[in-house]
Amino acid sequence: MEIEEIARWLNRARLSAAPCAWLPAISIFVDEHYENFDFDLIGPSVRLKIGRVLAEHGFHQRRGREFEGPSGRIVFPRATRSLASDPAAELEAVPDGGEAAVLATPTQVLLATWRREGPELGADRESDLLALVREQPGNLEKIWDWLRRTENGPGFRKLQPRLAAAQEEGFMLRRSGKFRSRLPR
Repeated sequence: MEIEEIARWLNRARLSAAPCAWLPAISIFVDEHYENFDFDLIGPSVRLKIGRVLAEHGFHQRRGREFEGPSGRIVFPRATRSLASDPAAELEAVPDGGEAAVLATPTQVLLATWRREGPELGADRESDLLALVREQPGNLEKIWDWLRRTENGPGFRKLQPRLAAAQEEGFMLRRSGKFRSRLPR
């Protein structure tokens, strides 16, 4: 599946879509219009817009949150309603065969990436995550809440200040009008 091409279609429709091929996922940022701030769920109106864009490119809705198309399957994660539930489970369940991708929020992408790669996160992946949060803010405190009591928690706590600085840089550039997206168009 060409994750970058699908992200390009969504960006042309004025959505913020960042390809994250290492998961495989496409991070969708909806500038503070999430269904629930704590869990950063992509709301129904944005899901409908995404569905229309996918339909224009030959995808059809199979059931609920799944779309099938010429290049594979795309899935929206199910809603995460409590801290006890797992916001990254669906991203982690998608096989790495290139036939499927998950549309997720930056928070879900960050959490799934950290849980998969943890403290062994290489410089390239760290650079990918810093670029992602500059472009699409994630809920770093909520990620810390989910990781706090895990073996990967302390390592994330060390990375968190760098992620927060990159995120703040993006905020400052937006406020000054100097922000230029680096997402594929």
